[in-house]
Amino acid sequence: MFNLKILLIFFICLNISSSYASNIKNSAVVFMYHKFGVSKYPSTSVTIDQFDAHLKEFSKEKYSVKPIEFIIDTIINDGTLPQNTIGISIDDADRSFYEVGWPKFKEKGIPVTLFVNTSTIRENNKNYLNWNQIRELKDQGLSIGAHSHNHYHMSDLSIDEVKNEIEISNKIFLRELGGIPSLFAFPYGEANTEIINLLKEYKFKVAFGQHSGIINETSNLYYLPRFSLNERYGEIDRVKFASNAKGLGVYDFIPTDPTIKENPPYIGFSLLDEKLVPSINCFVFDSKGQVDTELFKFNERIEIRLKRKLTKGRSRVNCTAKGNDNLWRWFGHQFYL
Repeated sequence: MFNLKILLIFFICLNISSSYASNIKNSAVVFMYHKFGVSKYPSTSVTIDQFDAHLKEFSKEKYSVKPIEFIIDTIINDGTLPQNTIGISIDDADRSFYEVGWPKFKEKGIPVTLFVNTSTIRENNKNYLNWNQIRELKDQGLSIGAHSHNHYHMSDLSIDEVKNEIEISNKIFLRELGGIPSLFAFPYGEANTEIINLLKEYKFKVAFGQHSGIINETSNLYYLPRFSLNERYGEIDRVKFASNAKGLGVYDFIPTDPTIKENPPYIGFSLLDEKLVPSINCFVFDSKGQVDTELFKFNERIEIRLKRKLTKGRSRVNCTAKGNDNLWRWFGHQFYL
């Protein structure tokens, strides 16, 4: 009788595990802006027409625009997000956000997180906000995240230099805002394992990169994706596609360190839902363009083998798959060399 009960419990657990493995519970897309209507910098700015089109799309009933920290807490605590959940983030505290971006977000009731690199926030810097303006916006409902102090390429720094960046930034936040942000965004989206572990020591809840992809419960909480929006990649069709995509359910991703040590890197990962394997496609890009690859599929395991080395700097892998429900899944990851 005892053995029969053990066997019954085993099969119940097996069925629960199998059910979970074939379903992705939560998906959320986070968009990233820098500047608004600053045509001098098209790689980091959206046009006003693009921005207005985005706001019109985000305001549709089919979407649920939530504070980023709410999205993160829901996933961490195994809650349930609404369908088509969207989060909005802004990097660098450019003055155009104060003059153009925030008034429009506020009018639409859209929550925003501003990631601030503290070195530029001073009275005599005409291109960025000052602390009085940030406090003003914070009182109006703006959330604040950390973005280091000097906006360096952090992966090129020693770990002591990174620690200094974080500590200076934290002290300034504490002095100016009375608290230290719990969310962090990597400058340029560049990170390595040492820096990620350091952020954990400093009790940051999560950290964001700058690579495209959808967040779900298998995502690396210290290297979360965001869709960057600018003049080239800010067209409404791309925004609509990303807003309606779902997480791919990637786990056991290698290489685990975003700053690669071997070039070309050996890339591999597994999928929660094996049914997505037949339709998955992956693409790798660096400064020279698309990299020729071979894609291998072994049950739930995917392997990407590159036919040449990656160029120095940032490179990206993007994988998409279309499910039986006709919804697209999207995973992205950035490497640094």
